[in-house]
Amino acid sequence: MPIPWRVRAGAWSGRRIEDDLDARVEKVLAAVAERALRCGTRAGLDALVREAQRLTGASGAALYDGRTCVARTGQGVLARQAGTAARRNVLVVWPERPGASDQEVLARLALFGSSLMAAHAREVDAGARQARLLEAKQRLERVVAQQERRRSRASHDLRTPLMVMKGYVDMMMKGTAGPLTPSMQRYLDRMLRVANDQGALVERRLARVVDEGVEDLRPLLRSAFPPAARSGRVPDVTMTLPDRPVAVRGQRASIELLVRTLARAVLSTGSAVAVRVEPAEDLGMWRLRVESRGGRALAQKTEAVLRYLAQRLRGGLSLPTDEGGGLVVHLPADDTVPVALEPTDG
Repeated sequence: MPIPWRVRAGAWSGRRIEDDLDARVEKVLAAVAERALRCGTRAGLDALVREAQRLTGASGAALYDGRTCVARTGQGVLARQAGTAARRNVLVVWPERPGASDQEVLARLALFGSSLMAAHAREVDAGARQARLLEAKQRLERVVAQQERRRSRASHDLRTPLMVMKGYVDMMMKGTAGPLTPSMQRYLDRMLRVANDQGALVERRLARVVDEGVEDLRPLLRSAFPPAARSGRVPDVTMTLPDRPVAVRGQRASIELLVRTLARAVLSTGSAVAVRVEPAEDLGMWRLRVESRGGRALAQKTEAVLRYLAQRLRGGLSLPTDEGGGLVVHLPADDTVPVALEPTDG
């Protein structure tokens, strides 16, 4: 019996027909995967049905997810069977390709199509989630813009009568309304001082928020200055902190860097350390005093870093003198948080 030409050609070349088919299918799957990676899973699904039509030589091809047609190509109308419609994922061509090789090609492409449809579903979910996040972001931006307009209007409405009051007081102090008695002069001085204080308070509380600062410095101090260890490796640390939160204005990163740099520099001396936080004589400032008993002086580089960070926070740094006194850091207090709403020290 004569051998068909295709088989003879395959035997003569030393390769089987199935090997050539596998190589072509693998090449097609690689091309479809690259298409999906570059242009999205929707483009990958369209490329998959086109390659199914090309490999089988059919008039058309379609990929179904249950009864839903995900992608199709070609001409003609597919007469689907009832049993086929109930299947989850199926890749069909028309007219039907009864050959075993064509069925194998369709099965491999359908398996890859299932993976593409799962990836497409995740892509759609991610897109919907991104759209929701974008909508929430835009809504928050509108709320922030509205609050900024209210803040600006409130600041203007509060500063305007204070400016008028200061203007009249200034004119009266210059004698515009007539000579002043000592009592009148004292009253006008007090009114001017109160108006200036109120103006500064409005400016602080209704200013643009650049950084949230640190609502309570005490937990940061406790973590940076650990208590004495039983092994004796960590110096003995004594803390005297206020019974209320220590709110500090400025950039949170700068505050944390200053405290931790100070703690490392002081604890490295190996001597006992005393830490105290108290209100400074200057209004709106906290005083952080760190005393190291018998320790060596700070390195110049560490001193320069601490001074720079303190000045950046609109505070100051005072080094210990020969008479002692310890190292003192002045930090700006945040008085914009009402006392009743200040967080408790947990």
